[in-house]
Amino acid sequence: MIEGMSELRERWEGVSLPGDYLLTRWVSSEDNAGIFDACSGTEAGPDAARVTVKLVPQTDADGSAQLGLWQRTKGLEHPHLRRLLDFGRAELDGQIVLYAVLERADDTLAAALRQGPLSEPEAREVLGAALSAMRYLQAQGLAVSILDPDHVVAVGENIKVCTHGLREVPADMPFRRELAAFWDQVSPSPTAKRKEILREALGEPPEVSAAPLLRSEPKADAVFAPPLPPASSNSPYRESRPADEVPFSPEESPHVARRTPRWIFVGAAAVVLLILGWNFWRSPDGPAQAPLPTPVSTTTPPRTVPPVASSPVPAPSRPVVTESKPSPRGEASRIAPGKAMWRVIAFTYRSEEAARHKVKQVNEKHPDLKAGVFSPREKKGYYLVALGGRMTRDDAIRVQRQARAERLAHDVYIQNYLD
Repeated sequence: MIEGMSELRERWEGVSLPGDYLLTRWVSSEDNAGIFDACSGTEAGPDAARVTVKLVPQTDADGSAQLGLWQRTKGLEHPHLRRLLDFGRAELDGQIVLYAVLERADDTLAAALRQGPLSEPEAREVLGAALSAMRYLQAQGLAVSILDPDHVVAVGENIKVCTHGLREVPADMPFRRELAAFWDQVSPSPTAKRKEILREALGEPPEVSAAPLLRSEPKADAVFAPPLPPASSNSPYRESRPADEVPFSPEESPHVARRTPRWIFVGAAAVVLLILGWNFWRSPDGPAQAPLPTPVSTTTPPRTVPPVASSPVPAPSRPVVTESKPSPRGEASRIAPGKAMWRVIAFTYRSEEAARHKVKQVNEKHPDLKAGVFSPREKKGYYLVALGGRMTRDDAIRVQRQARAERLAHDVYIQNYLD
């Protein structure tokens, strides 16, 4: 432990901070900060609420920048972000510190990985939680300073990303590199499959490897030749193989005969049968030749055939016109535009085409959720899959619970947007 952290531990362990947060035990150090277990109250006891406190020595004049960032962090609401419950400033023996109070974590991802690698479903769940949290932060113009197993925790049944070290970034700042590095630490899959899973999670198209040119070229130079003798150590020939199975390698001669594809024989047989059938049809003995009329005797009246009554042709039925009705959107559709309203967000994309494709999938499986594409005015270039349209906060919470109950996504969140 560095000297500054040792002093921080010795001076502040056991101290009660403003707001009645008692620092009960030093946990670890992080950069220039100390992490403490704490309880909410002046006395530690079995009934005291447990929290985690990050203590940072104040370095600037008033710490306003850090306190302002924590103020923004406290207002964040997302199921995969660790909540910041409180923050403030404290002084002891002339030393001023800033403190952030976080919800208590039951475990860290790093501790879980020390027990053994995750299964693939568990790793995918961690990736989905981290991706959802980072997309939400990106929309708020924020990003995590560090994304690693030490900063991903379990709070109850939820996987959460730590928020006590956020930083302000442009709203369109990409985070794929950080997410890929984190996924490399978490995933138990081989490299190729690991990359495939990451592209699938990000909604990126699969990577297409270029096939050898000789496999796609037409085999018009196939020739008929007798079978070659089997290859041996003294034979100058190679064993012939089907042309559509293995392409020529550089050392193979292109003049070696290749087996003729089977479809050529099938096509030739079909042409011969077609010619024979046509000639048979046109021959005098063919079945299609109409019989010649027999002369009618003048003494025998001609045989008359009663006309066949033609069936009446039914009149074409009139097309049935189905009245198209707009899909109901609940009470939210009657809210007048022009003001901030709540929306339920299930997925976020940078491509409108990808967002519309996801909307189609959601509406096929969950038509009652009425998914649609929404692009927020204040965040250009983002296409959100919203459920149920514009609504009040109570309605948004109801739709959010319904989406989670139907297992649409475990990170559905609500947010207020200005239309």
